[in-house]
Amino acid sequence: MQYLGESGIPFGIIFTKADKLKPKAIDRQVEGYCQELLKFWEELPPYFVTSSSKKIGQEEVLDFIGNTNEEIEQLKSQ
Repeated sequence: MQYLGESGIPFGIIFTKADKLKPKAIDRQVEGYCQELLKFWEELPPYFVTSSSKKIGQEEVLDFIGNTNEEIEQLKSQ
């Protein structure tokens, strides 16, 4: 992640298995991770909470990938 951030390569963080924890536990886990990242980073990359079995976050992740690909294609055509 450090390399990606320093190199300006777009990426997101995906927290999986959201169906295995209660919502407040998920929030605490994500918040704790984000707070650790902010000790070293000025801003957080986009992040997504997902569950493949319950289809949570799938659309958001796919939108992020699609938008990122479009941005890269636009940069390449300039």
